[in-house]
Amino acid sequence: DAGRRLMLSERAATVLNVLVGEYLQSATPVASDDIAHSLGKKISSATIRNTRARLTENGYISRPHVSSGGVPLDRGYRYYVESLPETPQLSYELRESVDRDLAKTEPDIGAWSKRCAAILSGLTENLAIVTAPRAQFPRLKQIQLVFLQESTALLILVLEEARLLRRILPFGNRVNQVQLDIAASRLNDTLGGLNRSQMQSNQLELNLLEEQVKEGSVSLMREAESTNDHEHYTDGLRLLLSQPEFSRGELARQLVQLVEERVLLERVLDGVPETENPAVFIGSENRDEFLNPFGVILCQYGNPRGVNGTICVVGPKRMGYVAAIGGVRHLSAFMSQMVQGIQGDLSE
Repeated sequence: DAGRRLMLSERAATVLNVLVGEYLQSATPVASDDIAHSLGKKISSATIRNTRARLTENGYISRPHVSSGGVPLDRGYRYYVESLPETPQLSYELRESVDRDLAKTEPDIGAWSKRCAAILSGLTENLAIVTAPRAQFPRLKQIQLVFLQESTALLILVLEEARLLRRILPFGNRVNQVQLDIAASRLNDTLGGLNRSQMQSNQLELNLLEEQVKEGSVSLMREAESTNDHEHYTDGLRLLLSQPEFSRGELARQLVQLVEERVLLERVLDGVPETENPAVFIGSENRDEFLNPFGVILCQYGNPRGVNGTICVVGPKRMGYVAAIGGVRHLSAFMSQMVQGIQGDLSE
């Protein structure tokens, strides 16, 4: 594919990129006269028609009818995306506006994730998905114990990824808040910063109360490792459904079902690359057939210690790629800074 893309002449590349750009705006087949007008008549309509015919033969565009204009195919969209500036960015004004918006958001990782989804859907007029950061092997930041009644306490684990785990913890004997505070303090001194397996193998001599708290904490950490239930935020489904591509009820119904059943989230997360740059999957480039009608742009954010989340846009293949790629890039960088700020610079 890459080789065939590189074989396009400068004229063919120009015609293709203008056609794709026009189609992104109009969602209707682009005629030769429209391309000629966009190019300021630098290339005649007849020459454009010949060029367009070759682009059709090579699988970059299709023509719904013999007399109609051209519509980009997956290969045409891919060439267009590859022709964009190396690092598409939002305009300076948009970046400033986004940063002001985020600065007003409550300093909480969930609030930031939710706001990022809302901002991204607004920038792209498509569906945005943002997962809250989590680690494959979570590390304990702090144990908290809250007295409930005679022999019961609420166990709260604060993880380094800014996630809370909670469980009611029954004890065989009566306890009070002072005893709970002492147990939590001692365990925090020795177990803070450790993952579940490190906590389990820690050989610190513990009294019965501390041992029960440690066992409860290890069990909670094990559950956190095994769950696939990603905390996530979506925004913009109604914007995506208003696009012309979803005027057919069946495709819209399928999309709503995929979102509600979390299938879309799981499939999208399967394709996240471990790079700082957004990945773009267009149509048949998506591994799952049900994603073939879509363009998917996603990027992982996080820190070097492995606390990561994902920012994603799902839209029709006919989407504004500059805004989508630039928005995903900018918000991923913001979320990475937030994760590192919450934890301190753990990469040092």
